[in-house]
Amino acid sequence: MSEPEVRHLRVVRARRARQLRQATAAAGRPLRERLGALEREIDAALAADAIPGAAGLRALDVALDELLAAFASLRRGIGAEAVGATVLRGLYRLWWRVDAVGIERVPAHGRVLLVVNRAGVLLPYEALMVAMALALDHPTGRNAWPLVDDWVVRLRLGRTLGALGATPGVMRRLLERDEAVIVLPEGREASGKSRRRRYRLGGFGRGSFARVAIETGAPIVPVAAVGAEESQPVLWRLDALGRWLGLPTLPITPTFPWLGPAGLVPLPAKWTLHVGEPLDVAAHHSPDAARDPRVVALVRDQVRERLQALVSEGVRRRHAIFFA
Repeated sequence: MSEPEVRHLRVVRARRARQLRQATAAAGRPLRERLGALEREIDAALAADAIPGAAGLRALDVALDELLAAFASLRRGIGAEAVGATVLRGLYRLWWRVDAVGIERVPAHGRVLLVVNRAGVLLPYEALMVAMALALDHPTGRNAWPLVDDWVVRLRLGRTLGALGATPGVMRRLLERDEAVIVLPEGREASGKSRRRRYRLGGFGRGSFARVAIETGAPIVPVAAVGAEESQPVLWRLDALGRWLGLPTLPITPTFPWLGPAGLVPLPAKWTLHVGEPLDVAAHHSPDAARDPRVVALVRDQVRERLQALVSEGVRRRHAIFFA
């Protein structure tokens, strides 16, 4: 091999070695530095001048995707279910210090439908905390299935948090297997609640939960969640931007978007769950009554009235919002 060829080969090898060292150094950066850089990108995208323009929205979308990808790589070796269970347990025991009053009223065995009120926050924390109350504080340590909005399932949060899509078919199949099921009948309507309507229930729609309960003979247990409204107090909403991001809405809170992604962390408000007496649907209505819209509406409205009474009483009885 001639001398010029040798020199050229050395130059190529040196260049490749330098590129390899640079790639290795980039890949080995601590995860916190990568996440910090991504958070700064999100902060920039959320700045007042960036939000209205398409470029700012694209930057926000890209930064959020990268942040979720980094988190996914972190939890891949642990398991999504383990991460979700650990986070929920921490929220229940340490962050919100949840008290479950009357949790023993939930039947220890057999099918049961738990109906919970919904705050205006984005994630369905109420259903998840009721599931944790049954698992941790119920005398039998009962498992329950929270049914959540479709967009939560699409973001793969459902599997991580142990939740399923809120459809009548899923609800019916679980109850026929004698499972405990948690539903939030206010659904997306709760995302439109104003500050003046805190702890005031929205409509229950057509009452599909009531129809399924009549069909399967499942007792209905109302559960009032008090404290969720203060964990992420909503000032106003950007509905159009939320829909553009694939969300029902984008709530603006005292901390988000001003603190960036950290502003999505809920405040440590004190939570209390008030469990009401079960409504024995099977004792009053046969499965065939599910075909009668008047009977379905009657059960739906009865459950709504009971739940609103529980919520109002729970708000009246609490002593403090953050310290109790």
